[in-house]
Amino acid sequence: MDGLITGENDERVGLSVIDNEDAEHLIEMEFDGTIKHHQSESYADNPALRTREECERVDQARRFARWHVYRERGYDTVPPTENPDRLLAGLLGITMLSEAEFDEYFGDLEDQLHDHYDGSSVNLPFPNADPDDAIIYQKDVYLTPDPTEFEPPVLDQYLARFDGEPDSPVTDGIRDIEPDGMNDLTFEVEAVSEMHILHNDGQGSEQVYHGDQPLDRDPDVRVELMAFDPASVDSFHQYVVSNLAYQIRDRFLLMGVKPPVAFRTQGWGSYEGFQCQKFCSLYEEYWSTEDTITSWEPGVE
Repeated sequence: MDGLITGENDERVGLSVIDNEDAEHLIEMEFDGTIKHHQSESYADNPALRTREECERVDQARRFARWHVYRERGYDTVPPTENPDRLLAGLLGITMLSEAEFDEYFGDLEDQLHDHYDGSSVNLPFPNADPDDAIIYQKDVYLTPDPTEFEPPVLDQYLARFDGEPDSPVTDGIRDIEPDGMNDLTFEVEAVSEMHILHNDGQGSEQVYHGDQPLDRDPDVRVELMAFDPASVDSFHQYVVSNLAYQIRDRFLLMGVKPPVAFRTQGWGSYEGFQCQKFCSLYEEYWSTEDTITSWEPGVE
């Protein structure tokens, strides 16, 4: 994947994206990431005339375009809970919570997960939902300070602290970051939402319940966990932190980009990542700890 900004006016940014099939996408987007024009001679304009894989390559180009404009121009074009800089800040902030603070924010989620496996009745907001169906629990996290206002960016500063090359096209130049140019990368959890619940019946039908939000702004991070037995892990706190690391992996994969080495690990990340990896041949099943991964370059032939 490669991008080149070709123009900008007071309404939008234009760019050319070359995907992993060497097809060019001409994209124009507004400063909030809304895509107003997308044309490629290599893919049908009508999604119904594309294969599943072709649709995904178009989506990869759009995701990569938003990331490229965000990093090159500083506009908030990446949806907040999909931004790797924000996800890493959330990972760092939640890691630093005391156990009492973590329980205050996420204890209800852990209790709900236990109900699936200890014989309790599982309270779901859908009258026809089977607790054994795919149930995704989500909690939105609000951070301070704003993770997108760091220069160099949060992800680059974090990776620059480690020896070895990140080996990813999204981290070019991090070895040029000097130690005195780095911030402390200390983030505080300002607030956490009530639980959101997504139910997938396995037959193509989804329903979503949205819990209350504590602040009148977009959250920075969304923890997403498929129902599992929390007694199967040593630390639920660490499991939540790991989920955000896997989400960073997913967000780069869904851009069509090999993730940095630090995030090439297997485990449950985002629900969108799971859906793509499960049902699109461009991806391997990175979400599964039992699958054998042969490549971290999604859809590169």
